[in-house]
Amino acid sequence: MTNRKNHILKLLGLLLLVLFVGIGWLIESLPSKTEIENFKPESTVYSLHQFDWSKRAAAPVRKYVPLRQISKELRTAVLISEDDTFFEHSGINLTELKKAFQENLKKKRYARGASTITMQVARNAFLTKKKTLIRKVKEIILAKKIEQIWTKQRIFEYYLNIVEWGDNIYGAEAAAYYYFDKSASQINLLEATVLAAMLPNPIVLNPFKNWPAVKKRQLRVLKLMRNAKLLSNEEYDQLIDEPIYLRGTKPPVEEVLPDSSLFEQALKDPRIPQELKQQADTTGIIFIPEEQ
Repeated sequence: MTNRKNHILKLLGLLLLVLFVGIGWLIESLPSKTEIENFKPESTVYSLHQFDWSKRAAAPVRKYVPLRQISKELRTAVLISEDDTFFEHSGINLTELKKAFQENLKKKRYARGASTITMQVARNAFLTKKKTLIRKVKEIILAKKIEQIWTKQRIFEYYLNIVEWGDNIYGAEAAAYYYFDKSASQINLLEATVLAAMLPNPIVLNPFKNWPAVKKRQLRVLKLMRNAKLLSNEEYDQLIDEPIYLRGTKPPVEEVLPDSSLFEQALKDPRIPQELKQQADTTGIIFIPEEQ
């Protein structure tokens, strides 16, 4: 009995040793404090005002902008849909991680990630996109490290500038111009909810190619905002029926034609000189004198 107990203790000790060595290796493989402090997303284009979106981007398109130049509506929509407790946690959301673990175990596949905004920054800035258990552990460790070095505002600003928003479309500024032909500072609430809805899978959830799926998720973002009391029931009901115009889809401004009946009445007005009436017959324009 004693020998068996000793054998179990040795086995447990060996497992703990392997675990500690593995964690130590993971920590050593992560970026240093200096690397994290010196990181900053770089712009790949100087200006997006006259960017030719008709050609498929062959390289990443990103224009870095500070947080203050991203509309409050877009910031709010992203937070409520991606990580509503971002300003409360310290890098990881234990509740969501537990739910994700249970769901993945039940489905026997990687079905849910539960990544916080900080974890997504860690992945996009320093790690690979390949879904593995090792990468997830690295994300968690690195997220905790990042939270000790960067402020929440800086983390959120970096996130909004490096997150993928389409095929080679990165960051809020490029996404705003690509999908709505305007800067991130001009994005309104409805446009913001569309961009937020895309984030889980921006390649599949492309509003130019898969609008029904995007619209479904966009309504979900609006519901989350309503549930969080950021929208009233009346505002929600009004917004779900509001039209959304993507780049290149805005209807042309309708030409306002003069009322022909009023025009004919004006031609009969004795106060209008005959020469003006003759001019009106050819130009369709007539100036009616004001009442004296």
